[in-house]
Amino acid sequence: MSICQLQKVIRAIFITSFLFACSTSKIAKPIDRQISANWLKIPLKYAIRDQDDSYLIHPFFDVDPGFKVERRTINYFITTPEDSFYKYNFDLYSGKLYKDRNYCTVNDVWETYSNKIYRPNFTQGIVPRTYDQNKNPQKIIVFSNKNEIEKFSYSPTNFETAKILGSVLLESCDNYPCDLKSKWKSTQILVSVNSHDKNYSDINTLSELKKKVDWPYVKSILVNQDGVHQISDKFYPAYRIPTELNLSESLKYFTANSTVTKMDVLFKWREQCFAMYDDLWDKTEKIRSEKSGQQASFLKIFKEFYSLNSTLFYSCQKLVRPANVNENDRRLWFFTYIQAFTNLEKNGLFFNCTDNSWSYNPKTDDDHYLVDQNKELERCQGKNIEKSFDQAINGLSFLKNQLNKSFRFIEYDTQHGGSHQKLYAWVPGAGKVSNCINPKENIKEIPVDIFPQDVVWQNFTPDIEDDGLIK
Repeated sequence: MSICQLQKVIRAIFITSFLFACSTSKIAKPIDRQISANWLKIPLKYAIRDQDDSYLIHPFFDVDPGFKVERRTINYFITTPEDSFYKYNFDLYSGKLYKDRNYCTVNDVWETYSNKIYRPNFTQGIVPRTYDQNKNPQKIIVFSNKNEIEKFSYSPTNFETAKILGSVLLESCDNYPCDLKSKWKSTQILVSVNSHDKNYSDINTLSELKKKVDWPYVKSILVNQDGVHQISDKFYPAYRIPTELNLSESLKYFTANSTVTKMDVLFKWREQCFAMYDDLWDKTEKIRSEKSGQQASFLKIFKEFYSLNSTLFYSCQKLVRPANVNENDRRLWFFTYIQAFTNLEKNGLFFNCTDNSWSYNPKTDDDHYLVDQNKELERCQGKNIEKSFDQAINGLSFLKNQLNKSFRFIEYDTQHGGSHQKLYAWVPGAGKVSNCINPKENIKEIPVDIFPQDVVWQNFTPDIEDDGLIK
């Protein structure tokens, strides 16, 4: 079962509980907002642990969204604090924050806000276990005095509680020109205040909040902070806010478009991922022990695996780690290459066995591509499948140039301003740039290398014909 299928199954359950849940309990005290590890309580071969061998926290899966209808409160964890120098994203696969970009002084790309824009005047977070209409973690922005809100941590150990006032619909356009309405995709961002900050206790509506804060600045941050399209030396908008929703409109939109993960169902689905990973790894290791015919044998099992499991694997690789680098680094890097192959194939490329290269794969409709990768694999020989992984990293660069999509692999987020967390994960890129006013501020935000240079695909032994020549 894919994560999208899983979300459809539980949507009715979520909406019912969302609309009718209520509570008269007091706002949780800080000690009651501590996060306990649960999702990553799994065998060591799958998950990294801390230096004390304790299970790591996954703030998205280890916290209940805790929506209270009467109070309009909801739980969240912080991803980027107010007035931060850096914008951080959250990786579901590892449960870690990583630096996305630097904040720098910019002019509003829409030219509707006359002053300069720099750092956010609000806190940004994610509602746990909750997905928006695009199957991404539900975003929330929160207004509060800094000393009244949970202190930001690269490894969140506490969640926070916010009072919802309304929301905005932030639309994004991935590929310029953004001249058609169909190119703009909406995402709801909840707007809230800190539920236990007395300075905001009398703020109950979005209109009241707009009188207390610099709302035009808030909107300009939201439409500029994730970058713009650059064509030659000019910049064009990639985000816009066409709609603001009041509380009742926000809750109606939220319940109609968002889903929450039911953990007992997700645990059972994760077992399918583990079983799939183990089966492929065990078969691969058995092939590596053979004295001959390794390439042909691996091609056979990979074709079977990809034909039956590519959709499940693509879903699993977003949430479930197949290996622990500290326990078995060979297994981790093996699956990292399988992930690279799948990311390319599921995002608009296919591996051409004739040319031994990744090529653009145009869509015939919303759900199908022109070239069926499984049929193409039937034309491959063992040496071709080796090339598909060797060329996968180059294919990622081709993906960015052709479709404005990108991925990069993060071992440790050690760049300047980074979270200094271990991810060992592929993370997506938006393909947009910051239009910093001062060129000195426009330092490179993402490392040049998209994959560790010291890691290579471990080839299988080539097949030898009777004349001694390699096939």
